[in-house]
Amino acid sequence: MKFAWGLKNRLLVALLLISLIPIVVVVVVTSRNYASLVERQVQEVSANVLERSMIRMSNQLEEIGRVSEYIAYQQMAGADASLSFLKRYVPSGSESDYDRLRNERDFRSATESLLLSHDYIEGLYLFAEDGTVFSSTKGSELQLGYAPFESEWYKRTLERQGGMYVDELAHHDFLLPDRMSITFSRALYDPKTKQRIGVLLMNCGANLFDELKNGVLADQRITVLSRTGGKLYGSGIKDAEPFVPEEASGSRVDKRGDELYVYDTFSTYDWRMVISVSLASVTKQVRSTQTFAIGFGACWAVVAVALSLWIANAFSKPVSRIAVLMKNYDKGLHPQASLQRYKSRTDEIGILYGQYANMLTQIDTLIRERYHSQFIAMSAKMKALEAQINSHFLFNTLATINSIAVLEDVDSIAEMSKALGDMFRYSIKLNRDEVTLREELEHVRNYIRIQSYRYGDKVGWELGIPPGLENATMLKLLLQPLVENAVFHGLEAKKGKGSVRISAGEDERGVWIEVADDGLGIDGAKLARLREMLDSPPAFEQLGAEGGDSRSIGIYNVHARITLFYGKPYGIEAFSAGKGEGATIRIRLPAASAKGTGQA
Repeated sequence: MKFAWGLKNRLLVALLLISLIPIVVVVVVTSRNYASLVERQVQEVSANVLERSMIRMSNQLEEIGRVSEYIAYQQMAGADASLSFLKRYVPSGSESDYDRLRNERDFRSATESLLLSHDYIEGLYLFAEDGTVFSSTKGSELQLGYAPFESEWYKRTLERQGGMYVDELAHHDFLLPDRMSITFSRALYDPKTKQRIGVLLMNCGANLFDELKNGVLADQRITVLSRTGGKLYGSGIKDAEPFVPEEASGSRVDKRGDELYVYDTFSTYDWRMVISVSLASVTKQVRSTQTFAIGFGACWAVVAVALSLWIANAFSKPVSRIAVLMKNYDKGLHPQASLQRYKSRTDEIGILYGQYANMLTQIDTLIRERYHSQFIAMSAKMKALEAQINSHFLFNTLATINSIAVLEDVDSIAEMSKALGDMFRYSIKLNRDEVTLREELEHVRNYIRIQSYRYGDKVGWELGIPPGLENATMLKLLLQPLVENAVFHGLEAKKGKGSVRISAGEDERGVWIEVADDGLGIDGAKLARLREMLDSPPAFEQLGAEGGDSRSIGIYNVHARITLFYGKPYGIEAFSAGKGEGATIRIRLPAASAKGTGQA
């Protein structure tokens, strides 16, 4: 009996250690480290929100810079550019009242669309050197007779010598109505004479910062500070506690206000954006989590002790009983009633008791005969090796076919296998999205080499690429699907010979590439459905047969890739004069993509 208690106690201790030690460790570690872990996570989340908000604000500021450049240097609505008519108002010049009114009207007409498309711009003002003012506003008017020459913002603007000057978010007494706004100004110079001819002032409302509200979490507050630490937007920092750290970016914890600040500097104006989070709410969540962890750990400890006692007793008691029976066997004490109690069980204990009972009934026979009992454990695992054809295998196989074809003087097979290998290598080995037009045309030439063995002289091929345009960059695998469409849907069923022409050029809209065939063409109804499909929002989705023919699906997928990568209005245009008149598919790409490196 002493042995049985020893087994039970050892099993009980092992179970308690296995179950209770992890609980204690988890509860202790959670209680000690959860607060700092949550604080780090809050800091990381705040840093991510800060980065996204800085990108959105930087885009807004870049847009303001583009608007100022547009007003100063672009031709506007058929009128003179700002620089053109401002040169007439230098102190030595003279303009009639009619010319002033005409220039005022032209300036308002040219900038009307800018005011409508930028809701945060409340007014645009041009101050000529002789004091003449041209304005275009949405209700933000200048004070009557206002002259800017002695204003602080005007002097600071001239000091920048053409650079943008940004004033603080404040009430500007020279504007009506007098409400909070922020101004951007820059001096304008004649590009030829380098003479200053005026100053542009852009008045923006506080809603310039409204986009920062998007993406900010409930417990976070965002603030934008100027170069001098003045508050431009937000309420995340208390005015009584100025926030001007020496470093440009980082984070800090304000123990007095129990606040976490994450900050960074952005834009050419050295603005600083700050995300603040109240640590009180974080601490509250930590305490509730710690309370839950301790309570859960205590409950689980009680359950673990109860389960350990039950498991230890359930496993040790049958073993202890059969150990006592075996120990007393030489004394002739082996009652069958004790064996029958566990013999009916279907688990290992039942098997143990059943086999021991059988052994007792056959013990006399087994003494005279040599009894061998062996349990042979055999494990046979058969795994079917999957033949995975990887890229190297395909390349090597195609190279082998090519070598055999060369040795056997079968030029057609050699050329086809080489072209197919080059196409496969081009499709999967280029580790970039964009390629040059030269690389894409080489891929198409390999496709043409293969198809020429199928169609012979039934299909003719033409290329019309202007010199220098082969360096234009484009997405990979755009032309080959269109050429394949032209062959299979335009020329294959045509009686007689046909041709496919690939041409390219550049116009004011950007780079264009055309794949034209003189095949069966596209009837009006199908062409209308195809154009309707191209006008729909681009998305890669599974198209059924009922959604259109395979030609439309292939064109649409190419169009979707272009539009998703470059944006609108780039993509595919389809043209056809009707049945039997052939078809033309035109790819539109941005002009910037023509500045390729020319590297393969």
